[in-house]
Formats: sequence, structure tokens, C-alpha cells
Amino acid sequence: MKVLIIDGYVDEPAHFGVPPYLSTYPRYVAGLARIAGYEVGYKTIEQIRHSEVPNADVLVVIGGVTVPGNYMGGIPMTIREAQEIAEKSNSKLKVLIGSMAEYSVSRAGGVIARPSTFERYNVKMWRGYELKMYKLFTGVDWKKKRYELVKRASILGASIVKEHPNFPDLICELELGMGCEREVHCSFCTEPLWGKFVSRPVEDAIEEVESLYNSGVRHFRLGRVSNIFAYMGGKSPQPEALKELYMGIREVAPELKTLHTDNANPGYMYSHIKAVEEMVGIIAKYNTPGDILSMGVESFDPEVIKANNLKINEKHFLEVVQMVNSVGAVRIEGVPKILPGINLLYGLTGERRATYRINEKALMRILESELMIRRVNIRKAMVFPQTPLFEVFGGKTPRIDEKLYQHHKYVLRKRFDHPMLKRVFPQGTILRDVIIEKHSGNLSYGRQMGTYPILIGIPKILPLRAHINCVVVDHGQRSLTALPIPIDLNTEPLKLLKWIPGIGKSTLSKIEFERPYKNMEDFTKRTNSELPKWIKEMMLFSQKRL
Repeated sequence: MKVLIIDGYVDEPAHFGVPPYLSTYPRYVAGLARIAGYEVGYKTIEQIRHSEVPNADVLVVIGGVTVPGNYMGGIPMTIREAQEIAEKSNSKLKVLIGSMAEYSVSRAGGVIARPSTFERYNVKMWRGYELKMYKLFTGVDWKKKRYELVKRASILGASIVKEHPNFPDLICELELGMGCEREVHCSFCTEPLWGKFVSRPVEDAIEEVESLYNSGVRHFRLGRVSNIFAYMGGKSPQPEALKELYMGIREVAPELKTLHTDNANPGYMYSHIKAVEEMVGIIAKYNTPGDILSMGVESFDPEVIKANNLKINEKHFLEVVQMVNSVGAVRIEGVPKILPGINLLYGLTGERRATYRINEKALMRILESELMIRRVNIRKAMVFPQTPLFEVFGGKTPRIDEKLYQHHKYVLRKRFDHPMLKRVFPQGTILRDVIIEKHSGNLSYGRQMGTYPILIGIPKILPLRAHINCVVVDHGQRSLTALPIPIDLNTEPLKLLKWIPGIGKSTLSKIEFERPYKNMEDFTKRTNSELPKWIKEMMLFSQKRL
């Protein structure tokens, strides 16, 4: 019996699976199938778009976006694609897993989710799918707790990573818990639909990391949890459990390259600020640089906060940002260990024109305070049934002034993001292990592995999937310009060298006709130019011109 898994990618509030991320869904499903003794195959939606649907006894399709986003590593499966896959497949049993199994919704924000109707799938499931899939594969009920089944499935399914076209350049989401620890939830969020907050045992997460590591994975994110500071504690933080987790991961994956996290509740952080400060210190000690605590602020407008039961006001949030900066802003080769990230959401109850001004002013006060924010995510609400926001809107689409929204984004990208990016990634910052993902004109674009990795533009065509080290030389609104290091002044094209601070048009003309140079002293003397000290240390002077 063969099971074919088609990964259509997922994007949920606490769960990401768009390449280079690999969600828990296909790994768990693979493990569940192997428990039953089935042969397992794995394909991504990108592969299926360029080929036929392979034959299999059981087809399992995974997909669903409940949080709108912009994607570079891959495009999540559409509703039409999910339907076409089922139509083209000759499998006797066709299963659809993920939010798409319940809701038909586009990838854009500012929309209402509708119940899905995929008639060609025999079975559709989302929440609690592990127990249902186990019974589907084995014919019997799982009698024990869910996490005991997840433990077996996650270990047996780990090796499926080798079939991903991006392997080994994958970052695996690791489940730490489900649900939300709050008693009254934010009006829009789907995470409470998973039930009461529950934490996965520390040793189970560590064992899964070990299995993935042994399968060749070197990049990990402690995602799949709505608030990492509530892990193993719920209402009361448990720093020792978090320390045990991070230490255990480092022990079983000694040569990992990425260890990041994701979601954090800023209201919870403020309410337990001393314990959380200790926990941020633990994370900063054991993680890798460039980590982000993604905080769902959603709005700084007091009226919107109250109407939607949001987590924190501006004054308290500023204290949380100050605390995270004081502990996590230590730099490794210029890159901070861990910084706050902010999520802003529009289309909520009580929103008004003043909301945009309030949010803008709050961010500008953070900028003026000389604190660091790694990134601001601005998006429109997606409204799902069974959430309070759906009931308030009566199933109607939220009203958003599109011109005001777009202008607001433009202003924040220009006035906040650009100067903040210069603060977080100053000139001379070294970015290690950047993976080239696409070309555009004479530029190569790449990213590091990690939580919300910054887009890096490189003025040179480099091989796709190449791994390079580079140095930051300039800043956009949401991206960086960087040069591969070391930089060979005698061989690199002029269109790349012009980005070096201190090299102007007249110097470029001299370089074009005078190369090669013997060394930096020779270069300085003959061009009469002085380069910054940090860039001098990254120069090469090969004596053979290409």
C-alpha cells in the first residue's frame, strides 16, 4: 500500500510551511502512514505544477492559508489546484488536510472565509487530524493521548525531509504546543479553535529534533505555539523548562545552523516581565543570530484594543520592547541575537481613520527611542467562522479604506522601516550562509535561513541555491544590498564595485584602466581614495585578471 503526500503549503497563526519552511503536517502524516506499514512518497505543489500526479493507493493533500502573506520560496496551493489534483488522481482514497479542508479562502487579507466544498475528496480533516488519520490507516482508534501519537509519528516521519526538493536547505517547524493560554481570545484568531492551551513534553520535542538532525536537517524553528513564554507553564512561565528544551536541542544537534523561535504574546510578557526577561536571556544564549519574537500587537488604538480584546497597550508594549532589547540586542558579526517583531492588523472592529495615525505615531516613538524592531508585518484581517469577529460582522467582509491602508503602508515603510533597517543591519554587517533564490535583471536575491529572513539583493548573477557570505553596503525599505565576501578588487565587475562605500565614478574609471593592484596600499595610493576600515578587511587582490 502506497501513500502519496502532496504538500500544498500552509500558513497559520502559529504554523508555517512555505519553502524553505517545512511544516509538521507532511512529517506527521508520513509517520502515521509508516506506523501502519505503508510506503510513503512526498511531492510539493511546485513539483506537481510541472508534472503529473503520481499513482498511489492513498492520496493525502495538505493545504490552507489562514494568515495572508507574501511568499518568495513558493506559492501556496490554490482552491482550484486542490480540486484539479483530486480530479487527476486515480487514488481510491483521497484525503484533504489543513484549513482548506474546512474553509475556502483566497490568500489575500480583508476577506471572509467560506465553508469548503471539495466533493472529489473522500475525507476532509483539519483539527485533530492525527487521531483521525491513525484510524484511517490502521482501522483502530488511538487510545492514548495525542502527544504520544505525535511522538511516534514525528520520529518515524522525520526522514521524509530528504524527498523535499530544497533539501538540505530546509527549516523545520517544531510543535511546542497548541491553542492559546488566554481565557478570552482576540476577536480574529483561529488558534483558539484548536482548544485549550497544551504544551508538548520537552523530551518529545528534543527527540524529534534528534531524528530530523540525523536525517540531515540543520535548521529549526520552535514554532507551532502561540506564545513560547507560556510553554510548559500556561498561566505561569516556566524558565527551567525552556532552558531544558534549548539545552537538549543543542546537545542532540551540536552542529545545527539555525535555531529560532516565532510567536510571543506581548501582554503575557508584560504581566510576567521578570520571568520572561530570564527566558529571553535563555533564548539569546542558545539560539542563533537574527532571531525574532513575533508579537501580535495588532493595534495601538485603545478603542480597537478594547473592542477586539487585544493583548497590550502602547505604554506597556514599549516596556516589553525595552526589555527584549536590553537582553537580546547583543550582536554576532553585527547581527542582533533576538529582537521584537510587530504584527499590525487592519479591518478589526472599532477601526477608524484615527487608528492609522495612532499606529504610525506609536511606531515613530519607538524609532525615536533608539530601540530596535526587527520587522513590522502589516496585513488585513481574514475573517473565519467560529471567531468573534465573524459574528460581529455577521459574515460580511470587513470594511477597509484601501487608499488609506496603502498610503499608511507606504508611509511606514519609508519613515519607519528604512531607518530601522539601517539601525538593525548597519553597513559592515556580515551575513553568513545566504542562499541565492532568484534572479532579476543583473541582481541575485537571497535570504538566510531563519524567522522572517531579510531579503538581500546582490549586484551580481550568482548560481541558484549557492551559499555565500556577504557584507551589507546599503538599505532599502524592506531589503538590503550586500556584496559577496571576500571582494576581489582586481576581478569583480565594476557594476559590483560601485556599491563599495568610498568608490565613486572617478575611482571606478581608474579601476577599469589600472587594474590589477598589488594590495590595499597600492590601491589607495594610485586611486587617491580612502575606503572604510571595515571594507578594507574584506578585500582581495588577485594578480591574475579574468
